Amino acid sequence: MQCLRNSSKWKSAKKPLALALGNFDGVHLGHQTILKKLLAACKKNRWTSGVYTFDPHPAKILSPKTAPSLLQTVEQKLESLEEQGVEKVILEKFDPAFAHLTPRKFFDTIIVKRLKAKSLWVGYDFTFGVRRSGNVALLKQFCKEAGIEMHIATAHFEKETLVSSTQIRLLVSKGKVWLAKELLGKPFALIGTVEKGMGIGREMGIHTANLHVENELLPKKGIYITRTNIRSADVGPRPSGGRRRTSKNWPSATSVGWNPTFPGKGFSIETHLIGFKGNLVGKKIEVEFLEYLRDELTFPNSETLADQIKKDINIARRFNETFRDHR
Repeated sequence: MQCLRNSSKWKSAKKPLALALGNFDGVHLGHQTILKKLLAACKKNRWTSGVYTFDPHPAKILSPKTAPSLLQTVEQKLESLEEQGVEKVILEKFDPAFAHLTPRKFFDTIIVKRLKAKSLWVGYDFTFGVRRSGNVALLKQFCKEAGIEMHIATAHFEKETLVSSTQIRLLVSKGKVWLAKELLGKPFALIGTVEKGMGIGREMGIHTANLHVENELLPKKGIYITRTNIRSADVGPRPSGGRRRTSKNWPSATSVGWNPTFPGKGFSIETHLIGFKGNLVGKKIEVEFLEYLRDELTFPNSETLADQIKKDINIARRFNETFRDHR
């Protein structure tokens, strides 16, 4: 997959371009439905598949005080789009100047002149242009005038629950990560670099990786059953011009919170990789949240805490074995 960080850098593809437009935070099942239909049309018509999205999220510029905490980092979003099979991503910089484009100016300048799109795919609630003044009805009118195909996706439901980034954020914030996975189509995950901690886990004989997280949205405080991916360095170019990234998966148990048994330690996200031996400091890891295990508890001493952690690890080990067998 090729990613361009500005539509002005786009060079006309050999094949006509079909674009899905939107924020795609989480690349959840609703997004995936749009992308599958887009990719099927591209295969049938021999078009180039693309996604047009933004960085930062428009709300960060338009209403920063009320902007949502995003489900994914830009890196995670791009990887999710690549996993879906998208060929091109245009990651448009959203700044105050861009925010003042009228719907007509956006459509004529970006969609028609720069990208020369053949077909557009949007969600039912898509808006565009200054003050979100453009909607799907206006976009449909513009496309008809320009001879561009347009497809509008309806709302996507899973077991009568509307799949949306907002709903998934709510589930994650309440610790309902298993339900969030049902709407995302994959586990909610935090990514970041392991930094040196205070060594309390090591003193108890339980090594943990202290995560300096890059994500905005964090799950509810507590102990979780997780799976941790150790990200390797890029190992070679893809034919498409991207980079190939590999990782090693480990069953794990993760603590999110203030470690109340050790007042003053501060907030941290610590992961114990079951069966792993080695030094992870400086490595990038991604922690996938599978199930909420328990609340944070205050223990009378480190010995009773260590006993509970060992119980948590055993539960996480058994859960991961079942999760692996039923994926």
